[in-house]
Amino acid sequence: MAYQDGVFARALEALRKIPRAILGVLVAFALGLGANTALFTLGYSQSLGLYPHPDELVVLRSEVQGHNEGVSTGDFIRWREQTTVFQDLHASTEGAFRIASQDGPEYVAASLVTTGFYRMMGDRFSLGYDFISEDGTPGGDRVVILAHSMWKRLGADPAIIGSTLLMDGEPYTVVGVLAPGLRDRGAPVTVPLVFKPEHLNQHDRQMNVIGRLKPGVSIREAQADVNAVTARMTQSALNSNQGWRVSVEPIEAASLPNDRKLVLWLMLGVVAFVLLIACVSVANLLRLRSEAAYRHLLPNARFPLE
Repeated sequence: MAYQDGVFARALEALRKIPRAILGVLVAFALGLGANTALFTLGYSQSLGLYPHPDELVVLRSEVQGHNEGVSTGDFIRWREQTTVFQDLHASTEGAFRIASQDGPEYVAASLVTTGFYRMMGDRFSLGYDFISEDGTPGGDRVVILAHSMWKRLGADPAIIGSTLLMDGEPYTVVGVLAPGLRDRGAPVTVPLVFKPEHLNQHDRQMNVIGRLKPGVSIREAQADVNAVTARMTQSALNSNQGWRVSVEPIEAASLPNDRKLVLWLMLGVVAFVLLIACVSVANLLRLRSEAAYRHLLPNARFPLE
């Protein structure tokens, strides 16, 4: 203990000998780097950085008169059939179910996704598997994937795969349990998104669409490909989306709401200003130390040196 006290005392004595200017510079750099790290961590967590190759993930959105909207079933199906830049393209929307649990019936939020969505995203499963293509057909869609938090609420049964869960009074077979993590912040249950003939329109824009680009394909190339398909759709008699366009955005940009983007830009400006002050302080400190050294060596010289 005495040795540690001695080390601590010597450390404090060393700090007292550090010029205030250097200490201020160190504090400024620490604040700047700390804030920059925090901003990067926040942005990267929003970009779903837990998934493999997140730079390949993009969001497709409809824009009507400058406003972002969802995607219609008809538009999604044609993009999926005609675009050439995606490894996978999947849609999702939101819903709700009344579930029979140990504590009685309860309403929970639900995700409806096209089969293969979780494989595209790279989600891991604690139990079971992702939906297969047969699950996305009418009559074959009575299957459900549970978030890890929901699995725990239902009793954390390790043999739950293949069991039945009553949802809105209908039996759904549990086929998978997602690994704990990011998905626990979303809907507790996920069921297949099935397209029926009455849903194949281009007016009801309720879906979100995420795609994974092929390796080497840029956002600009993806946008050009989607624009070409969209132009053909607009000219078709089947399409009435006049004054409509589609945007292709990296998922990290699309996942942040506009107000949060503004806050992050303001914070980034503050961080840049703090780092600028630190750099100016270092430059002034070095100049003053250089002049002091020259004064010692050349006591008759004029400063600044001419």
